[in-house]
Amino acid sequence: MNTLFDCLKKGTAPQQVVAFAREYLREEGFEELYYDRLFSPRLSGRYFITPFPDVLFAFTMGQRRAYIQPARMAFAHVDQPCFKVKARPEFRSMESDMLNVEVYGGMMDHTWFDRPLGMAGTVFLKGESLFHPQAVLYDSKRPVAVIPGIAIHMQRDANSGWKIDRQKELMPVTGVTGASWTEGAFVHFLARELNVDDSEILSFELNLYNYDEPQLIGLSRDLVLSPRLDNLASVSALLEALVEGERGNGINLIGLFNHEEVGSFTRSGADSDLLKNILEGIYHALGCDSEMFRASMAGSVYLSVDGAHGAHPNYPDRCDTTTRAYVGKGVAVKGSGTFKYATDAKVQAILTGLSEKYDVPLQIINDRNNIRGGSTLGPMIGAHIPMRGCDIGIPMWAMHSARETMALSDYEALCQIVTAFFAD
Repeated sequence: MNTLFDCLKKGTAPQQVVAFAREYLREEGFEELYYDRLFSPRLSGRYFITPFPDVLFAFTMGQRRAYIQPARMAFAHVDQPCFKVKARPEFRSMESDMLNVEVYGGMMDHTWFDRPLGMAGTVFLKGESLFHPQAVLYDSKRPVAVIPGIAIHMQRDANSGWKIDRQKELMPVTGVTGASWTEGAFVHFLARELNVDDSEILSFELNLYNYDEPQLIGLSRDLVLSPRLDNLASVSALLEALVEGERGNGINLIGLFNHEEVGSFTRSGADSDLLKNILEGIYHALGCDSEMFRASMAGSVYLSVDGAHGAHPNYPDRCDTTTRAYVGKGVAVKGSGTFKYATDAKVQAILTGLSEKYDVPLQIINDRNNIRGGSTLGPMIGAHIPMRGCDIGIPMWAMHSARETMALSDYEALCQIVTAFFAD
């Protein structure tokens, strides 16, 4: 649970999630390799690579060299719905200092009112040369803004289907300082935070996040209520499983991608050739040619790990008639006859066998025919590298809310099933 709560607290932006993962892996004895250099992994080694600051791959090498060597892999994403700060964010309204932002991902808008909002991401400063600016991770580590709600007296339809205007009603307030909040004031704020001159700041990539901390709730403290459960609970579980599930022989690998919430079609997203490039580098270091790599991938299997929609006690009509995932009843395997998910019957059978052998609760979920669930990384990965896969995840309530809820026992079950997947 400590790893989970640390990940939820520190993973306030994609770059911060990757920074947390790097620190965790280093402490567990993993060695860093570099995407812009030749790979040289050794047998029995443990490694991680961050091709870009918002994406990470980590893997363990077996003890025996084999030119055809199927891998076991698991993937998650590091981003979540949030507010991205625009390039010229300062404006004022009704004597209040405001921040111009845009919505990132499919958030539940109404849940973000009256939340303490922190700010995190990367600020780029002047560096040694024009083509090498200095990247500095930034986290306010305190609330710096709020999106104040409006009183029911002034919005009488608030409880009857009120449609929120994102451009007008989801703009955060940063204070009431007055006339000083003009163009350049935000950069000046960042400069003070970083203890540099305003002129040193070249650009920034920042988001606002819910500053609320994760909590154990319920009469028996068996539920986790927290921002960013989707999908940092999966990230945390994959890190723990990779460390604990090392096999004597064979390659285990995890990939933490960015931009899943907006389609993944980016340099750091799963809908790219990044994973293939990483794997080709690893297998080339083993002495494999392209045919050996193809044969190895044909026998490889992967898990796409993302949050699942838990059957909701107040909305029983929103889940399927027979195949539903209950919070607190184990890991959900996501099925789809239309191949919306990567789930392959053979890999599902493998997971069922692991579930029985290690006594890990597993349940099957399908969407209702008239309610479509969210997308995942799974089908994209299988399209770029043809191999068998399966979509799994922790059932949760209020996915994409400012705060989501899951059962702690389901997180433990996810750690167990992925560890068994890597170790057996």
